[in-house]
Amino acid sequence: MNKMSAVLKLLLLLTAVTLLVSAQEWDNYQSLPESYRTHIDKALQDANGKFGGPHHVAYEKLLPPLKITDNNLYVNVRLIVTTCKKEPHKGFGHRDDCITQKPKTPWIDCLVCKQENGEELIDCARQVDVRNGRDIRKQCAYWTHGGATVLSQKSGNNKQELGCLGCV
Repeated sequence: MNKMSAVLKLLLLLTAVTLLVSAQEWDNYQSLPESYRTHIDKALQDANGKFGGPHHVAYEKLLPPLKITDNNLYVNVRLIVTTCKKEPHKGFGHRDDCITQKPKTPWIDCLVCKQENGEELIDCARQVDVRNGRDIRKQCAYWTHGGATVLSQKSGNNKQELGCLGCV
């Protein structure tokens, strides 16, 4: 029983360390896959134009849920207004030298998603405003958390059809 208990504790410790390391990777811009950084850079460009005044806006972390596929896009990212001054000649992408949040500034919540019509939507707002609801974000294309099933698929004509599962 002691051997089993020790093995179980070791397994639990390894799982916790793995989760901790993987969670930290989302906070490090440079460790993200290029496909994520491409969309985060779009959010940074938009947010730097709207927020921070003379101060640079930088990446803070990704927010769940997250989906990047050929057919769908949903990247939610939290940004911060930093203590650094904006330097347009350096661009408005993430700067590793500029990650200290300016005191008393709100977090910025940006969403980059694909709309039903296939167009890309970039919406950046103060996180508190997003929590209070933003109708524009409802324009993001429908997607499911799990795999596609007959019951989770949307009909393109939005009409109920007799004989189809989940249509009644």
